[in-house]
Amino acid sequence: MPDACDATLDSSCAESLKAPSSDSESVAHVTDEIRHLKLGDGTEVSFVVSDVLDPVAITFKQDIPRLNAMWDDTSPYWREESVLTIKGCPIPIVYWPHVYRYGKYGQWQGTKTNSPLQDIVTRYRQSTPEDFWKEFSVNGRAMKFTRIVDKLRRQRSISNDDVVARAHEEYGDAFNSLFSYRKGDEVHAMRNKSAIARRYQQLKKQ
Repeated sequence: MPDACDATLDSSCAESLKAPSSDSESVAHVTDEIRHLKLGDGTEVSFVVSDVLDPVAITFKQDIPRLNAMWDDTSPYWREESVLTIKGCPIPIVYWPHVYRYGKYGQWQGTKTNSPLQDIVTRYRQSTPEDFWKEFSVNGRAMKFTRIVDKLRRQRSISNDDVVARAHEEYGDAFNSLFSYRKGDEVHAMRNKSAIARRYQQLKKQ
């Protein structure tokens, strides 16, 4: 089982990381506080910031199968291996934003959402690896990682547009009440198409 290693996520899937505040009292408080992470098999990992090494350096540009195998621990693709470990427990990528949510003095803080990686994993699992590379190849050569991400984003945008239009048609006058959110004491109609698409799927599962 590989050890966790230093540095940051590949730049195409992680934002520029910010150094934490140098306020020693607040940093000490964050460092000492015990965090809890529940894994897919029910295992609860308790840790403090000092148990976690700096964000790991890894790229999946040439190894999407590895990304798929390391993504989560609730699918048959999980191999119980990750470049990030805490107290000997391999931590799937899907939990990394939670692990790195809190910084400490001398450790980088904050990671972007896993959305681009999740888009790739979701599409990769929808069919076979052969079908995936048939779609994401040009003249027999696999697309670059960033081009795959861009193509998936465009596909998702088109899909979201279709779902929003369908939701308006199906729910009519009830749309604004069903697709809303509360902020403080006020209720606002959803405008974000991705959020509307997620709510639509939730409603269909009820």
